[in-house]
Amino acid sequence: MEREVPVSCIDAYEVPRYGKMVLVQPGGVLLPAGYKKFAKPIYNFKYRSDDICLFTYPKSGTTWTAEIVWAMTHINEMQRALTENLNHRYFFIDNDFFHDLAEEEYMEKLKAKCPDAKQEDGPILQLTALEKGRRFIWSHLSFDLQNPDVLDKCKVVYVIRHPKDNMFSRYMHFNKVANVSLPIIFETFLSDNTPYGNYWHHVSEAWKRRDHPNLHIMFYEDMKADIMAELKRLDEFLGTSLTEEQLKKVAEHTSFNNMKANPSMVLDIAGFKGSFFYKGQVGSSKGQLPPELDARMDAWIKENAAKVDPAFKYAS
Repeated sequence: MEREVPVSCIDAYEVPRYGKMVLVQPGGVLLPAGYKKFAKPIYNFKYRSDDICLFTYPKSGTTWTAEIVWAMTHINEMQRALTENLNHRYFFIDNDFFHDLAEEEYMEKLKAKCPDAKQEDGPILQLTALEKGRRFIWSHLSFDLQNPDVLDKCKVVYVIRHPKDNMFSRYMHFNKVANVSLPIIFETFLSDNTPYGNYWHHVSEAWKRRDHPNLHIMFYEDMKADIMAELKRLDEFLGTSLTEEQLKKVAEHTSFNNMKANPSMVLDIAGFKGSFFYKGQVGSSKGQLPPELDARMDAWIKENAAKVDPAFKYAS
């Protein structure tokens, strides 16, 4: 029996590129209006024990982590990543309502497997369900919008990035698909009027599940500070049992310079111009905001991080 999604979708306003949006409550999650059609299928999606999911708030180091996870589970065939786009190694299930990836090629694959399939039913969600092998599933939806059984069914990796760097990375990203200013991105980020909405809601939904054995939480800053230590933690979680030398190969394969040089290691987003990567550094937002906005954001971070957990990484 299918579950009803425990949220309501309130018609909101239009956003450049994505058109009409809805505000999902509770949570304050801003999503394209097409989400209303796919909310229930995603909430009831059937996960399998060998699935590996990557759930993150956008611009948290998702692409980097996706390549790391894939490389660790394909240690003897990492070279595939140089020719096989990340689009085709992961199922980005949000795309059925976000439409960031061109859908024509997914429909061709779907029609080959299921000639009667309809595009309006979501090509990627259908392809994911039809996949017979191990699945790598990518979503930016918060945990409260995912199947409540997902952590009991399979492993999930979740990455958190400092909100100030996250906001600036979001600005660098959207500035390549729409002409927006940093102050506008700043205001929309702090007021939750941005795709996927409230940063703190997203993080807190993961954080309150942090003790589940099938959830592995990583911080972007820790990954940048000591990637080998983080790879070893991830190796234990995934059960990949890689050697020190193999982990070093993964670190090299997923280094910033290597990924920036290989366009197949990112999602092929329609209309995106220029490099998908900026600097890939901690503190990339430093000095970018006027002092008054910087101070506002510091206060906002301190207040909200403490609500997630008084000992949360960004609370002090």
